[in-house]
Amino acid sequence: MRRHQDTRARVARAVQACGLAVWVLTGTMMGQANVASAYEVWLTDQSDTGKESGGYLHIYDGAQLAATPASAKPAVTIDLAGDIGKFCEEATKKPVRRPHMLFFNNDQDHVILSFLSGHVLFMDAVTKKPEACLSMGKNVHAAWPTPDQKMAIAANIAEKKFIRIWTDYRAHKFSFDPEKDVVSLAAFEGAERPDTSPICPITEASSRYAFVTLRGGGLVVMDVTTTPMKAVAMLDNNQIHPAGCGGVQVGDTMYINSGGGWPVAPLSYDVYALNLSGLPNSISAKLISQRDEKFADSHGMVGVGRYVWSADRAGNNIEIIDSLSNLSVSAIDLTTEANRDPAPDLMDVAPDGRYVFVGLRGPNPLTGNDKTAQNAKGTIPGVGVIHVDADGKVGHYKGQAAISNMKDGKETADTHGIAVRR
Repeated sequence: MRRHQDTRARVARAVQACGLAVWVLTGTMMGQANVASAYEVWLTDQSDTGKESGGYLHIYDGAQLAATPASAKPAVTIDLAGDIGKFCEEATKKPVRRPHMLFFNNDQDHVILSFLSGHVLFMDAVTKKPEACLSMGKNVHAAWPTPDQKMAIAANIAEKKFIRIWTDYRAHKFSFDPEKDVVSLAAFEGAERPDTSPICPITEASSRYAFVTLRGGGLVVMDVTTTPMKAVAMLDNNQIHPAGCGGVQVGDTMYINSGGGWPVAPLSYDVYALNLSGLPNSISAKLISQRDEKFADSHGMVGVGRYVWSADRAGNNIEIIDSLSNLSVSAIDLTTEANRDPAPDLMDVAPDGRYVFVGLRGPNPLTGNDKTAQNAKGTIPGVGVIHVDADGKVGHYKGQAAISNMKDGKETADTHGIAVRR
């Protein structure tokens, strides 16, 4: 799941605001690149780097990665079992493990990493220094920063909790109140919402409504601006199928998916368009794409101009949907001679919209894989590069940069979180 609001005006503001800071970090590697084109691609590797702990954070120079993906190497690699691991263990009394998702705040000066060990880490994106490490309990699958930069919303799958974290990036303060900022979603379970474990929450542009996909299917829409937070609308598992982890607002429409990887849905590929006009009283969903008869698994999603790009993790391709018509207009095959099973996952787009970067899973996926289907099993872990054409209607695959974490002759690296720092 990517940071999922993509408008040209917002990109322009983000580039203008953070371009100089990014240039300071990467200018020596950029050669003749100008300030406006400088950006970074951040990628997590979920495999252990300590004793049942850690993981890697790889940071690429975006222009170099886009130009020559096969030879690109990270400009920075951080072992999360090192100083950051110690920082989190001191703060929470337990080690970090499985860095699963990462997102940047709107100003691009902070990154939020969520760990399946239950940690949410707030880190200065320029200095790469940790500022706060909070425990969300047994698990946290994703922590999404609201566009207004006042909150991050987190999903605890294991304990069926939806959590609001208050964020003050300028003051470097991050906190939540277990009594006021945590909602138990178990209260919403029933015959048509049999498992309300939250998967991937996302807010729309106003930062008021959070759309929370559920492991057993269905959707809960939360008003995150009230205390306590309030569920204002719901859909059941007939309207939204299980375990969606992809979402992006394009124009006035929110797009989400349902996907595979869980016993309830080893394989599943559905893309929905949500009509927001009825909020706060109601929400409606229209199924606009499905692949029921195929070996398919919908996971990552990103907006590229007016187009919605949806990754098929099992099918090794990316579907492109026109948001004006909600029709599928093209697809990108990611299989190559070098990598016959890339297993595309989460995605993000370059600031100028010319490239999309996609995480590619490895041969030993640590999360989101049903072994009866092997929906998330790939061949070579790393990050793929896609050249964008026709303003997002078409894409051409350029290749990938591989990552590795070999242990006893076994490739354990497993790509997951990915985000572009503009």
